[in-house]
Amino acid sequence: MSGFEGGPLFLGVDGGGTRCRARVRDAAGLLVGEGLSGPANVRRGARAAIDAAVAAAEAALAAGGLGRDALGRLHAGLGLAGVSQTQALAAVLAEPHPFASRTIATDFATACLGAHGGGDGGLVIVGTGSAAYARVDGREHRFGGWGFEIGDEGGGAPLGREVLRHALRAADGLEPRGPLADAVLAAVGGSQDAAVEWVSAATPADFGALAPLAVAHAATDPAAAALLDEAAAHVAKLILRLAACGAERVTLVGGLAAVHAPRLPDAAAALLVAPLGDAAEGAIALARDAARAPA
Repeated sequence: MSGFEGGPLFLGVDGGGTRCRARVRDAAGLLVGEGLSGPANVRRGARAAIDAAVAAAEAALAAGGLGRDALGRLHAGLGLAGVSQTQALAAVLAEPHPFASRTIATDFATACLGAHGGGDGGLVIVGTGSAAYARVDGREHRFGGWGFEIGDEGGGAPLGREVLRHALRAADGLEPRGPLADAVLAAVGGSQDAAVEWVSAATPADFGALAPLAVAHAATDPAAAALLDEAAAHVAKLILRLAACGAERVTLVGGLAAVHAPRLPDAAAALLVAPLGDAAEGAIALARDAARAPA
């Protein structure tokens, strides 16, 4: 017996472009378990995003000693990357699911809910991609988050793309070749030709996996440091844009938050506050609110 038999359960999913993280709590707020799965970016497939959420939910249930049959007890709040466009949201809403109920929001909306305990504030999320979001006096503001191909500056995928571009230019002798370029080329097959083949099949998550190489070599390679400074400058613009909309407190979250924070200019850094909770907690709050709402 797990101790969580019977009664409703609440699922919060933080579905990003690199991984999907789930947390389950019972009606009293006690933690049932947490679980991980692969990417949950709706722009890469609505069915795949739902499948990732279900897989993470199953892992969270298993951590609490519950089986797949408990999926039907879950009131799910799903914060998913890529649902900020109407068509993408419609596509994921059309997909069947095994949950008792399901509410969907963008991953940055649930992250903001968690960060400010449901209150007003702003959030910049820098994971595989990047986006800025704020709730101020009942109004929502959103900037960035347009995807790897045309935006997401400051996120891991665009940073990975830039380190690969640097490596190719360095191999051509157009920029100084240092340890960053060597490490990046080795990671994509060891040559420029191999890099072209790698790119033809690479996903945003694959590009994001190159970003840590810039961090690893920032202390010894000026090119790596410059790329990180450029990425942090984009993040600073998002923070200051939220402040201009009335957000008096902004949280910086995501896998690259700790990397960018020390490189921010003072005006942006002064606005930052520590998050009260994470995106999974924000998604659970979303699920609880939806479950309380009249049918």
